[in-house]
Amino acid sequence: MTEPLSESAASPTVPHSLVEDIFGIANGCLLIGLGLDLLHEARLITGGVAGIALLLSYVLPYPPGSLFTWINLPIFALFWRRLGTPYILRTTIATLSIMALVDVVAANLVIARITMPMAAIVGGTALGIGILAVTRHATGVGGLAVIARWLSQWKGWHFGAICMAIDAVIVSSAFAVLGLERGFWSLVAALVMNGVVLVWHRPDRYRSEV
Repeated sequence: MTEPLSESAASPTVPHSLVEDIFGIANGCLLIGLGLDLLHEARLITGGVAGIALLLSYVLPYPPGSLFTWINLPIFALFWRRLGTPYILRTTIATLSIMALVDVVAANLVIARITMPMAAIVGGTALGIGILAVTRHATGVGGLAVIARWLSQWKGWHFGAICMAIDAVIVSSAFAVLGLERGFWSLVAALVMNGVVLVWHRPDRYRSEV
């Protein structure tokens, strides 16, 4: 039997103010930058464009932050009209911020040693919470998230489930490129990241702009 919504859950939500949007997006981008750096230190990957950028950074002479931006921009251009100018502009700003914050965190947080399990769990958690913080303010965090948001709107599929399916394809490549052990912990990182999104990205329970 379906329980009725509470008065607070059924009542209309109050839009975020500009200050709240800026603060929420900035916090989310910082957590995403931290998560990416933790995974990079352990030579792991995760899902999404971030995972593709990390994987390419291990085989190409380019930093993951730059690769993250180069992969995202064509996707943003493709979906500009479909998702609207405000969303794409916010997402582009967030993407550029993440690119910068990856370098800022790496320059100011020197990690002497981190194990693969710790990097996978803490990095995946930081990424998941960062993604939630950004998406709650009508902003994406990467090209594949934009595609997932479009599919969620078009087909009614769950945003977190879409991301997890896409990430399964990306992370499977880690086994071939990075080996079994790093491939396994990359899978754990992606599961943790998407698990956070899947559990807490619930419009029926929590306010969400996506």
